[in-house]
Amino acid sequence: MSRVKCEHCGYVWDYRGRGVLHTTCPRCRLKVKLPKEAVGRRGAEPGVQGRGDLVNRVLEDFGYDGDKLIQILIRLQKELGWLPMEVLREVSRQLNVPLSRIYPIVTFYKAFSLAPRGRNLIRVCMGTSCQVRGSQMILERISNLLGISPGETTPDLRFTLETVNCLGCCAIGPVIMVNDEYYGNLTPASVTKVLERFGVKAPSLAGGVG
Repeated sequence: MSRVKCEHCGYVWDYRGRGVLHTTCPRCRLKVKLPKEAVGRRGAEPGVQGRGDLVNRVLEDFGYDGDKLIQILIRLQKELGWLPMEVLREVSRQLNVPLSRIYPIVTFYKAFSLAPRGRNLIRVCMGTSCQVRGSQMILERISNLLGISPGETTPDLRFTLETVNCLGCCAIGPVIMVNDEYYGNLTPASVTKVLERFGVKAPSLAGGVG
């Protein structure tokens, strides 16, 4: 167990996770980088080399136009998979746009992430229709299989787990989305089989809940 302090709102809590890179603040729900003692053994974080050149190239493509800030951020998110703070500061410096304008944008839109995302993004629908049909059990099974909580990424950067309010597929709930694919009418057993397609092994759950 480690004491973790949110760099955004200052909230302090006891972290009992299992070695992920980042977690989510219980109060403000923003991503928080974990201290070394909480991380333990994990995969290496993505390097920063070349990020400055990437920012230069993207800004040049958009003509250094501050009015195209969202499009610029979308391109950077697509290139990097997330938006490191040093990248946001560089965008702010080169466009002469205050960070106080950029930060609310990247924290408001779900498409943006301030922490590294895994190569496979799993979204679990927690809308009313899906919850009635058992989405909480689906979320718990995925969390147990991956060893992470919603808002976290596995140490090997293979998976990120998120919850969303609605995926627009109420008729086939409970439903999840893995990258660009939808999977509906799920049970704990069937969602295990879905994750097995992505290399997640769960031998102890072979005869588990259906």
